[in-house]
Amino acid sequence: MNNWKKRSIVILIAILYNVATRLLGDALHIPGFYDGLGIFLAASLLPLKWAIIAFIAIPLVLTSYYAVYLIALWIYVLIGIIYWIMKRKVTGKIGILTYILVPIAYALSWLTLYSYYTHTFKYFGLYLRMKGFYVLLFDAVASICLAEILSRTIAPHETIDLDLKRLSTIIVLGVVIAGISFYLVQVNEWDITSGFHEVNGYLKFHHKMDFVWLPLGEKGINNYYYPETRFTRGSKGYQVWIGMYWVQGYHDIVDVGLVSQFAIWDQNFWLGSHGSTDPYTYVDLVENISTINYKGYNAYLMYGGMVSRSDVEPYEEVVLRGFFITYYDAERDRTAIIYACATEENINEMIDELKSIVYAWNPR
Repeated sequence: MNNWKKRSIVILIAILYNVATRLLGDALHIPGFYDGLGIFLAASLLPLKWAIIAFIAIPLVLTSYYAVYLIALWIYVLIGIIYWIMKRKVTGKIGILTYILVPIAYALSWLTLYSYYTHTFKYFGLYLRMKGFYVLLFDAVASICLAEILSRTIAPHETIDLDLKRLSTIIVLGVVIAGISFYLVQVNEWDITSGFHEVNGYLKFHHKMDFVWLPLGEKGINNYYYPETRFTRGSKGYQVWIGMYWVQGYHDIVDVGLVSQFAIWDQNFWLGSHGSTDPYTYVDLVENISTINYKGYNAYLMYGGMVSRSDVEPYEEVVLRGFFITYYDAERDRTAIIYACATEENINEMIDELKSIVYAWNPR
């Protein structure tokens, strides 16, 4: 097999395993993305020009799973080139620096993208002290270790050795991991979306939240609606939100602070991405916490509100009032956080409509 074919196969294997580990992390609800394995594998085995092809191709392929990878493409080119250089220039005992500097570059790059997109560079120091930063560091270290194992399997004698048996085993294993993981992600993440009905006068969305919750180090999806009049001042639908976060793993559904942080970071991200240069959100009221049965789940209902900004210029301060319903789905290992709110001026007029929408869902 000539070098051109060998290098092409390495790129395909790098893409396959990158997709497989990204899906596996979501299937097992492991914090982090694990989307660097293929990058580090290509950097280990390929000349720079060929490796750069992989650095670009991998995030482009991943955009079919999560569109954020399109704006994050530069991160993978950057860390791929850094890793490629360090693998060849930093040897001996100081080679351990690769396991330190590359993860730091990876984590800082993601937080830089987040800060730029949300206009929150002034909080960058805070992000460095949050769980998400350390999750990204661990993610990159784990990806490097897995890439080292796979690269030594492909090139045990520092030359690419792709005999048919070894090649078949590597590809089949990658396909099996990716296939099973994709199925599990569909079952425990996306199947519930069919339980959210269309509502006249409302727009409905289902989005992955991994980038939105990046500083929190959490992953999941958001199934949400807002009225067609949400951006119209003076309408009862102004600034109305209604939806359900479907968060990976178990979270204490009674902990108001823990529950509300998902909404706070979501709101601030939304404001920043809609042009507010000083987004803020904080809880100012929690009351009437009670246990209820929601669709067969033992759930908690809590009323309250937040102070935030409008997402319409001039981004004035708004007081939001509404309710949360929280429960844990043990079968799918997911925490559900239902939220519904309107402005303080309109909540009395909207509350029955919001409740009727929430109780018509069937997220099972």
